[in-house]
Amino acid sequence: MRRRAAILACVALALACGGAPSEPGAVADAYFRALGRDPMRTLPLLAAAFHASHGLHVVTAGEAAALRSGATAPEAAPGEAALDRFQLGWLGVQARPGYREAAAALRVEPTPARVAGNRAEVAVRVRSAEGPPFEQRFTLARGADGAWRIEAIAQSGVVAANEMAAFVASPSERARRALEQRLKRR
Repeated sequence: MRRRAAILACVALALACGGAPSEPGAVADAYFRALGRDPMRTLPLLAAAFHASHGLHVVTAGEAAALRSGATAPEAAPGEAALDRFQLGWLGVQARPGYREAAAALRVEPTPARVAGNRAEVAVRVRSAEGPPFEQRFTLARGADGAWRIEAIAQSGVVAANEMAAFVASPSERARRALEQRLKRR
């Protein structure tokens, strides 16, 4: 309970320190500005549905014991893990060594947002020093409070050469496992 209260306090602090931008394109811009540099500021930009979809989560004591015995970590299903476990997993990935530098190296070219009522889509072209550029599409929804929040991220044009940059631009458990398998095969 203390951990959950601490996380909720951090989210409230992040909201108080700026909140979510009022335009969909500005949300995507704020996402990339905070990614890896100040990941706590990404939390007010992200809907609960987004956290369930990325699948990154902190493990329970039981899961940690299974990992020590050689088992593979199970993916957390959206209904099986509390939102705070997904939020901590999201923040934990961005705290890893090298992530900040990799995020800072991304170059983003936005396109105009498409807005239809309380739904919006923003596409950006992402470039890095490695591999060809790829597209990242944000699906956003406007909440009852009027703030736009990212519900989903989809990527296209991801190949082996830009796979690490794509992971940095949108970390997920699926992408993490794919990278891990590729590295094991080498």
